[in-house]
Amino acid sequence: MTNFVSDSLIAAYQKIDTSTIGHLTEQGYLVGIKPIQDCNQSLAGRVVTVRLNSDNTDMINEALRLAHTKDVLCIDAQILGNKACWGALRTCAAIFEQLSAVIVLGKVTDSKALKQLGFPVFASDISALTTHKSIGEQGEINCCLKYQTDDNNTVTINSGDVAVMDNDGVFILPLPVAESLIKDCQQKQQKDDAKLQLFMDAYKNNELDQIIKKLKADK
Repeated sequence: MTNFVSDSLIAAYQKIDTSTIGHLTEQGYLVGIKPIQDCNQSLAGRVVTVRLNSDNTDMINEALRLAHTKDVLCIDAQILGNKACWGALRTCAAIFEQLSAVIVLGKVTDSKALKQLGFPVFASDISALTTHKSIGEQGEINCCLKYQTDDNNTVTINSGDVAVMDNDGVFILPLPVAESLIKDCQQKQQKDDAKLQLFMDAYKNNELDQIIKKLKADK
């Protein structure tokens, strides 16, 4: 059974930059996972996990059918190495199922088509190598994933976690962590947005010296 994530919590994180979260915690940051096309707004959603245990990727199709509207599919494709398990046609299916985004812990293909489709896809890289129809060991849905980052830390990912994504990367937060962080995130986001707006207004009005002095005094 997965965690219940409220619509209000998801809506709140859709207004939070990942860099804001990164000022408050390192937990759940997926090092090396980046958007395949520009993602200039914050996205958030409830995670549904899929793990591939071989080059048999049929379980991804099953997960697409089972996922709910606005869910975020997180696929552990690390076992595939340089082969991609996700491309244009599966992106079309994700759009049809009205998912919020897809995260691939591994590589994707069809990068030109993915950019044309405009659906948010996050992955470690792009590859022209892909999987073929296979009778290998089937994957699993709603399982616990382990993603090892470059600094030898391991991020644990479960269905029911909260994914927050934008152009700077991806955080996946366990529900209790997401709930406990949101107020601090909102306060920091509001404060930083206000400072940036102040700076931009001053820049337009040639008043930078005064504003920089004020910002330094507020530190």
